[in-house]
Amino acid sequence: MSIEIRKKIQQLVDFALMRLSKSTVVDGTWIGVFSDEDQDEVLTRVQAAFALIKTHDANRYKTVIASFDRVWISYLFGAVGRYLPELRRCQLDPVFVLSSPIEFIASTIIHETTHARLFEFGLPYTYENRHRIEKICIRQEMLFARRIPEAEELRKRISEKLLLDPEFWSKETSAERFRQAFVESDGGLPKWLRRKLFKSV
Repeated sequence: MSIEIRKKIQQLVDFALMRLSKSTVVDGTWIGVFSDEDQDEVLTRVQAAFALIKTHDANRYKTVIASFDRVWISYLFGAVGRYLPELRRCQLDPVFVLSSPIEFIASTIIHETTHARLFEFGLPYTYENRHRIEKICIRQEMLFARRIPEAEELRKRISEKLLLDPEFWSKETSAERFRQAFVESDGGLPKWLRRKLFKSV
């Protein structure tokens, strides 16, 4: 199956799942979730993350609201969040949302907001400069985390991310994380279909 055909299939699936998502609106930003998890709880936790940012870092909150048309919580594989510039959309993984402290979710939203801002500034996101861009986003997470009371664990986790080797962000390493997580996950599409669609990734 060619890359273009896989992309078309993914776009159709993406559109269908967006239409079926349970959603709400926070300060003009659409937030939706489609998953096998507790969708009400997922929405509640993401709303709480928005509220945490708004309470402790009002300026960054304004940037969050300005950066995304939508925040969609649906299965990601090998990642907890990502930014899609062509759609002005932040995506979060529902398993991550349900299993993480609210401040970790908020920090991830800050990370993806930084990606959005860098894209708007015309900084290209390539595998050659990916580790540098990720470091910028992680440092913004740390600036946010320092505003959160009793967030020692979050600050520790961010410090560990800052020490990651550039190889962690390479095309080969990233593709392997995605392949393994996608095929092994119980969420999203049936496993046989995931294997069929992504056997050559």
